[in-house]
Amino acid sequence: MEGENKIKVIKGKKVVINGEIRPATILIRNGIIIDIKEYSIEIKEEHEILIDENELIIMGGLVDSHVHVNEPGRTEWEGFLSATSAAASGGVTTIIDMPLNSSPVTTTYDNLQSKIKSMPGKLRVDVGLLGGIIPGNASEISRMVLEGGVVGFKSFLVHSGIDEFPHVQETDIQEAMDVMKQLRDECGGRDVVMMFHAETEEPIKEATERLEREKADPKLYDTFLQSRPRVSENIAIDKVIELCKKNQVRTHIVHLSSSDAIKSINEAVHHDKVPITAETTYHYLYFVSEQVPYGNTLYKCCPPVREGENKDLLWKAVNEGTIKIIVSDHSPCTLDLKLIEQGDFMKAWGGISSLQLGLPIIWTEAKKRGVSLVKLSEYMSDEPSRLVGLNDRKGSIKIGRDADFVIWDPEESFIVDQDLLMVKNKNSPYHGEKLHGVVHETILRGNKIFKRGDQSISRILGQRLIPTKIHTNSIYPNPTLPEIELLNSLSKSSFIECTNLLFESAPPLANELYEKRPFSSYQQLINDADKIIKSLNPNDKIQVINAHPRIGSSAAQVKKSSSISYREQNCDKDSSIDQSILETLKNLNNQYESKFGFKFVEFVNGRSKSEIIPIIEQRLNNEKQSELDKGLSEMIEISKSRLLKLK
Repeated sequence: MEGENKIKVIKGKKVVINGEIRPATILIRNGIIIDIKEYSIEIKEEHEILIDENELIIMGGLVDSHVHVNEPGRTEWEGFLSATSAAASGGVTTIIDMPLNSSPVTTTYDNLQSKIKSMPGKLRVDVGLLGGIIPGNASEISRMVLEGGVVGFKSFLVHSGIDEFPHVQETDIQEAMDVMKQLRDECGGRDVVMMFHAETEEPIKEATERLEREKADPKLYDTFLQSRPRVSENIAIDKVIELCKKNQVRTHIVHLSSSDAIKSINEAVHHDKVPITAETTYHYLYFVSEQVPYGNTLYKCCPPVREGENKDLLWKAVNEGTIKIIVSDHSPCTLDLKLIEQGDFMKAWGGISSLQLGLPIIWTEAKKRGVSLVKLSEYMSDEPSRLVGLNDRKGSIKIGRDADFVIWDPEESFIVDQDLLMVKNKNSPYHGEKLHGVVHETILRGNKIFKRGDQSISRILGQRLIPTKIHTNSIYPNPTLPEIELLNSLSKSSFIECTNLLFESAPPLANELYEKRPFSSYQQLINDADKIIKSLNPNDKIQVINAHPRIGSSAAQVKKSSSISYREQNCDKDSSIDQSILETLKNLNNQYESKFGFKFVEFVNGRSKSEIIPIIEQRLNNEKQSELDKGLSEMIEISKSRLLKLK
């Protein structure tokens, strides 16, 4: 990243921090917020001032956890380049991509890899990926989390609109929840959220058949509204609540449309302590069914935009905190699928494109209802990032998080011109609407990526996001360390999981390191680790050295405990080497441990297992203390080598 280690500064008189709007100076290094100071502090000459703003609002970048990017396979609908460009221009610095309507759908590990391969060189903002749960794919879930790094899963309780993403039955949900419980309980809390499109088929089928018998006008929006009755949502949500209560698996209702279900959700959360959340969307909080124009299928989505009183009750739930997540459900398609000329709501593709307009859409309605800017930051940044396990990095302005910001004017208004939108298919039901709130700049990890007036986004600075608890997992195929500034801000358990990548699981060392925070660099952390190890008592030193996997253990055993050690020991080549070499190493390790009482540790540094044999044979001649010192010294060399690979 450009300007690495250089301190950047954002100053503002109206900064949304810790639930209030106040003057502040924000210091940034390596794309991370490292400090928040008073506005009046003196800025050092060597620091770079990114923003010095008196009038505009400075908030944490928005996080949209419900976006259909549709790449690979349906890029005529949307794609990573156009979707992330639209996000950047709307102050959205993180999007979470749904597992459909890409082709292939993201329901297997292999399909996930296809999506990952389609991303490089296209991301204008950061992107997390969801997996999909369909009948029969429960066996894919663990791998998609632990090796694929998905941030959650989505499933449908009704037909999804595409046959390759079939809806689930209760038995499918239970199978998936069993896997999620295993990830939570047996894999160090590495569970992710299960999201549900909550409508059931029977009420929709009955309503549709009745409307057909009555020959209801398909161009009339009320016909479509009646075909997706609230009871369909209500029944589905009650079923999800029941399963969530039974299994205590973190669960989420996407695009809540029916206000009837609010009471059930509220009781589940506050009375029964069920780990369930719900979101609603821009269109449900802005449009009303009574005002949808005749035959204008751009307004079609599922569940549908409902009546004005329903909208008011959704806003009431937002105000009271029952609904804490507001997202786009950006679901574009090509214009021909909307059947604009036919105007047939019953046959047109459902989905509304709004990724770029979320902040002004919601602010326009929120200001009428006395909902504060602070609440917008909570519901459009903090809570969506918490939902998908990214809130250590993303959300409102906080030390340790990514330096993502939207700078905007809540007093300024504009008329939506769909031709100026950066999405691929620009036709929008918001065209011509007067909205309040204009985005002036968007900043991603301390870098300006959008300025008002830009008609395109040229900087490709976005990254694929993987939860810290996943990419620092020792068995993740390509683990990485977080920036040191983020490491300093993590909880003790998360901090220790990160340092385990360098030193393996050695509590005496990890606990001491945690107490020595903050670190200015990983090199300082390793230097301090060396000093700590030398100061430990003999028993603790042995515990530290025994944390490392044996050189010569079976490849499967090493891979199960540490993907880094697997590569360091060239375990992928074990099947092609003389098995007598592995047997000799096993015997020598046994001799070593029998003599000294701890494991043999050597910085392999690319050497083959046959080259390690004479080393362990020679070291068997040493004294115990010199071997303990030697092994711990080798461990520090291993950590230095790993640091180069993990950053």
